[in-house]
Amino acid sequence: MFERLRAKPRQWLLVRPPTSADVGWQWLHYAAQQPRSSGDWPPPAAYLELPGALIIPALDCSHFCLPAPPGLKRHEWPQLFEDYGQQPAEQLLVSCLSRDCGHLELLVMQRQQVQQWLAECAALGVQITQGWAELQLLPQPEPGHGVCWQREQLLCLKRGGQAQPGQWLVWPQVLGATLPQAWRELPVEQIAGTWPSRLAALEQVPGVLEGARPQPGHGRRSALMTGLQRRLLLACALLAVCWGAVYLLQTWQQLADWKAQVKAVAGPSSSPLQARGALARLQNQDTDWRVRQQQIVTLEQALSGWLQQQPGWSVSSNHFDGRLWRVGLSGSGVRPEPAQWQAMAQAAGAQWRAEPQGPGADLQLSFDLGEQP
Repeated sequence: MFERLRAKPRQWLLVRPPTSADVGWQWLHYAAQQPRSSGDWPPPAAYLELPGALIIPALDCSHFCLPAPPGLKRHEWPQLFEDYGQQPAEQLLVSCLSRDCGHLELLVMQRQQVQQWLAECAALGVQITQGWAELQLLPQPEPGHGVCWQREQLLCLKRGGQAQPGQWLVWPQVLGATLPQAWRELPVEQIAGTWPSRLAALEQVPGVLEGARPQPGHGRRSALMTGLQRRLLLACALLAVCWGAVYLLQTWQQLADWKAQVKAVAGPSSSPLQARGALARLQNQDTDWRVRQQQIVTLEQALSGWLQQQPGWSVSSNHFDGRLWRVGLSGSGVRPEPAQWQAMAQAAGAQWRAEPQGPGADLQLSFDLGEQP
């Protein structure tokens, strides 16, 4: 009985705003385990009686999976991606899709744009009670696999993750047919159509419209507390005050040590927000350096394997400046084709640069690991 009370409607009228100047509002009738129908606006009159769901176009939202400290409040979510945003946080609508392994999966949209769509839905006679992003409509792939939805001039890809939530990629076809390297060899399930030919179980998909509009105020409680209830409430409040005092005393004693530790690692900071930003930058630098070390190890292993097959060649110089790894080779024999160096660089996620070659049998190699973020 409780499951039936908590169950979401099994039928929805999905409505999607125009995605281009020559396309109007579109609708989809969703009913679990039943054939679906869709088309351009307007839908059959009977569908307007169903609960409505606003579908946020893929190009109008951003997907983040960021590490988050425990106890982070909803109003503090925008601080996690302040380095990516270029506008005040109050102009953004941030929704949490999942929490797992110390990470938050967040969806970021323009608050004013979403509110405008909601107003247009009301004018069209649709009662919006739920909302999802377009890529939430796609089924969740298995770890190491993906699903690709090709619609109009857009590719929407979703990749399943291991310990963390998966990744999203929205790829306009004007950027070309070649996807980024990390997505090229991913085994994907192909889905086509104006709407996905296979949908996720929407009853289990978290909504993204919380906080998009004012919530109705709570009515005043009509029930009066008895004397026993008031005494119990007072006792609970007293215990909470005592516990809070003990906690604050312990925190105050440790505060000086925490400040000293943060100052030693991140330098002087005028506010906790500035210290958090400095620690985040240091963490990003450390992560980037570990990635670069792994790239260098991969390149060294590939070059060592080549030298074992070419006993006439040896390393004459070696220099790494944090971005470029320059290696000088000397020896005799047939010089390899540039494609071999390009393959080594591609396997390590680097770029091979053609360098002016030295006199005689010297070879000068240069591998570009890219700019630091």
